[in-house]
This record gives sequence, C-alpha cells and structure tokens, in this order.
Amino acid sequence: MKYILKILIHSLFWLVFVLFYLVLYVVPKGDLSIALQELTIQFYINFVWAAVIFYLSYYWLIRYFEKSQLVRYLILSVLISISVSVVFLIISKLITPGINLQNYVLLLPSMVGTFIIAQCGCLVRGFENWFANIQLKSEIENKNLKNELKLLRLQINPHFLFNTLNNIDSLISKSPKTASKMLITLSEMLRYMVYETKTETVPLQKEIDYLTSYIQLQQLRFKNVDYIRYSFPEPDVCNTQVAPMLFIPFVENAFKHSYYAEPMPVVDIKIALSDNVLSFTCVNYFDTETISPKTTQSGIGLENVKRRLALLYPKNHELQIIKELNTFRAELTIKL
Repeated sequence: MKYILKILIHSLFWLVFVLFYLVLYVVPKGDLSIALQELTIQFYINFVWAAVIFYLSYYWLIRYFEKSQLVRYLILSVLISISVSVVFLIISKLITPGINLQNYVLLLPSMVGTFIIAQCGCLVRGFENWFANIQLKSEIENKNLKNELKLLRLQINPHFLFNTLNNIDSLISKSPKTASKMLITLSEMLRYMVYETKTETVPLQKEIDYLTSYIQLQQLRFKNVDYIRYSFPEPDVCNTQVAPMLFIPFVENAFKHSYYAEPMPVVDIKIALSDNVLSFTCVNYFDTETISPKTTQSGIGLENVKRRLALLYPKNHELQIIKELNTFRAELTIKL
C-alpha cells in the first residue's frame, strides 16, 4: 500500500476517535466552554492510552489473527484490555484525585473501550493487508499479461518468416531479380517487426504500411496483380493507435489457402476507420476439394491473434470467421 494512502487511513481513524471522544465528554457536561477547559490533561491521557492500544494491536496482536490463532488472539485482547485499563485508572487517580480505585465499575467502560480500540487496530491493519494483496495480485496479473502478449508476438513472427522464406527460396532459381526484391521488402518488414512492435500500440498507418509491403511481396509471385485487391484509409486519418501485428495472421492465412483459379480478386482486404471504430475484412477463395474448412480456420497465427484480442480489447472487439461455399471471410471490428 502506498505510504500516503496509509497516512490518510490512520489520520481518518484518529479524527473519528477525537470527534467521538469530544462528543462523549462534552455532552454530559452540558457547557462546551467548561468541558473544553477541563478536557486538556484528560484528553492527552486518553489519546496516549488509545494510541498505545491501537498500535500494539496493529503491529503485534494482528499476527495471531492472521495465523488463525483466534483463541489466543481473543485471550490476549481481553488480558490487554484489563491490564491497560488498570494502569489507565491508576494514572488517572494520580492526576485526578477524586477517582475511587475501589469502585471496580469504573474498569468496565475502560475495558470495553480498550477492547474496541484494539479491534480497530487489527481492522485497519487487516484492511491495509487486504488492499496490498489486491495491488500485488493486480501487478502479477499485469506482468503475466505482458509476458503472455510478448510470447504470442514471438510466436507470430517465426510463423510468418517460415512461410516467406519458403516463397523466396522457390524463386531464387527461377527469378533472382524477383527474389532480390522480395528480400528488400522482407528486410523492411523485419525492421518494423524487430524495432517498432515492442510497444503496446503503434500508429495504424504503420500497420497499414506493413500490410502493404506484405501484399506487394505476395504480388511479386504473380504475373496478374489483379489477383489481389486491397483498400486502406488515407494516411491523414490513420493517427489512431492499435496493437501491433493484429492483422497479418488473417492476411497470411488468406494467401496461404487461396485458390487462384477462381474469379478475381482471389484475395480482398479492407480496412476502414469511422467514429473510433476500426473495421477489418479479409476475404479469400479456396478450393473445397483440396482444402478442408477446418484447415482454413486453424493455425498458430489465427489462434494467437484471437488470444491477443481477448487480452488487449476485452469486450471491445468482435471477430467473425465465416465460411460460405468456397469463400473464407474474417471480419474484425475494434472499438478504439
């Protein structure tokens, strides 16, 4: 628990104690001015007495309660209440000679007050410990969340590299120039992946630039660029921050499972931004005879992005995976 918050809690308790004491002492007197004149010495004695009991319970007695030693805790609370009450009455007798120590009835209110203050000390300490445990649990959950997101991001990157390097390898002997262009594009993408995706969010425009590079890299494989169609917002409206590497698994999945004998475009990708709602759509054709529907909806990339969405945008996103005949559609909306 933060030190300032602890001071506020203790200050509030002692403020309530002082107000409560003043009410109990002043009301029977009936005259506020007379009561305040007689109050000074007696008030200091009571305040010191209450502070000793409170912090004795706060630092020492609470240990037995936390260890579930309730019987010992109650016995010690009663013994402390009796002992301190006797000492308190003796001191009061020395300062106020009118008190008769043989009147044991005077012990009862002092014992009850001591017992209540002792329980208040344990209650305040218990609340502080409970609040500190909640903070610690929250910090651990946040740390685990960050570690999980880092792990998911690391799993996405090798998956993408594996597919891209295979494509480049297949083109080296057939078209060295095309393979060289792919390597240059890949190096730019890797620079983004390694140096700019370590933050929790990135500008939407950078994600769009990354997707554009990926699409251009895929277009180098085909003579007819009309196989691929994509539509992205203008740069001047892309200052919105989004989590990095969210869209690439869907796009990668579309290219991986597309059937290029279908009518064009085979892959259709769209991103739109309106009223702080980001919409992403990725559609591709696939061959039902060679690729099963389960294959198009599985893979490390898609599973990871689903998990990341659940962690990063809980209750603020909607993801639909739709299969219609030989068309696979991924629709994602995020409230930013």
